[in-house]
Amino acid sequence: MKTKTILFLFLLMSIGMTQLSAQTIKKGAMIAIKTYVFTLQPDVTMNQFQDFWINKYIPEVEKCYPGLKIFLMKANRGDRKNQFGEIWYLESLQLRDKYWPTEADEATSEYAKAAEEKLKPINDEVGKLVLPLVLPGITGGSTDWIVM
Repeated sequence: MKTKTILFLFLLMSIGMTQLSAQTIKKGAMIAIKTYVFTLQPDVTMNQFQDFWINKYIPEVEKCYPGLKIFLMKANRGDRKNQFGEIWYLESLQLRDKYWPTEADEATSEYAKAAEEKLKPINDEVGKLVLPLVLPGITGGSTDWIVM
């Protein structure tokens, strides 16, 4: 009986292991590295802001831009210590160009304009946490990279 139970558990674990798919960065994918310097409103803590950004803002942006995956980063050494950044991952340049067909970091396509309209309420919330709004409210930089 013990042997059958152990074999059954081993079989279940083996099936489960084969079902796991590894996350990989594919050749031809587009990764944008964005850096930010946030200036918080006086009554907002960094923990409140991080929680909002990770749990509300990023999911809303990803919903409005299907195929976009965003990862928040915080620098802990170097010139940008304690500053924030994001990795934006899209599987292809074609998908990036669908939303942002020009180098201007703004909504120029119909898709992006529609997404930005949907994001207006969450961007208004950003304005309650951060000042003066540039991204809204953020200074920094952005570079798109193609995975070779």
